[in-house]
Amino acid sequence: MFFYIFVSILKILVIVIPLLISVAYFTLAERKIMGGVQRRRGPNVVGFFGLLQPLADGLKLLLKEPVLPSNANLFIFLLAPVLTFMLSLIAWAVIPFGEGVVLSDLNVGVLYLFAISSLGVYGIITAGWSSNSKYAFLGCLRSAAQMVSYEVSLGLIIITVLLCVGSLNLSEIVTAQEE
Repeated sequence: MFFYIFVSILKILVIVIPLLISVAYFTLAERKIMGGVQRRRGPNVVGFFGLLQPLADGLKLLLKEPVLPSNANLFIFLLAPVLTFMLSLIAWAVIPFGEGVVLSDLNVGVLYLFAISSLGVYGIITAGWSSNSKYAFLGCLRSAAQMVSYEVSLGLIIITVLLCVGSLNLSEIVTAQEE
């Protein structure tokens, strides 16, 4: 029992840590490219060629004082970004990284992804609603409507792939694409 839990946590960390590091360095690459487009240097002070900038940004994020609206429901207001972040991470559980390299090989992996991405809307709505501000609430409703409209068009696109492959399992979809 303990070994199974340890192996599961290790598998999760093997997926999550490189994912977070790659997002940090893709953000650095984006900032450097935008700096080049705008004819300025971009981040280049922290470390060699600015390669430690993502670590400095993460440290700044952790030590930053949170801004809390005075009339907000604090528990729900602080829970909303945690919910959105956790949902974005658990969506990676069914993504195959190679032949047999997947955390959870579900037969309904595509439906799982649709369900998790649909739940992400609740984090946005919860953040706007819990601030007790009508402007933040209207903004979160607009953002939620935009996310739902993207999901509808994405679903229609993925239906063509599902019809061609005949399976909702992401590992089977990847192997069918290779054939």
